[in-house]
Amino acid sequence: MATIDVEKEIAELKRRVDLTETRRSQADGRFEFISGQLRDIQLYMHAKFNDQEQRLDSIERKIETMDRKIETMDQKIDALPRVIAELIAGNR
Repeated sequence: MATIDVEKEIAELKRRVDLTETRRSQADGRFEFISGQLRDIQLYMHAKFNDQEQRLDSIERKIETMDRKIETMDQKIDALPRVIAELIAGNR
C-alpha cells in the first residue's frame, strides 16, 4: 500500500509542477507583453518630445527675428522726430 501512495504522490507532484510551469509561462508572457507596450510608449514619447522641442526652437527663432525687427522699428520711430524737425527747418 505504501507504494501506491508514493506513486499517487509523485503523480500529484508532477501535475502541480506542470500547473506551476504553465502559470509561470503565462505570467512571463503577460510581462513580456506589458514591457513591450512600455517600450513602445517610451519610444513614442521620445519622438514626441523631440518633435515638440524642434517646434519650440522654431518658434523661439521666429520670436527672436520679430524682436530684432521691432528694435529696428523702434530706432526708426525714435529717429522720426529728428528727421521731421530737419525737414521743417530745411523748408524755412
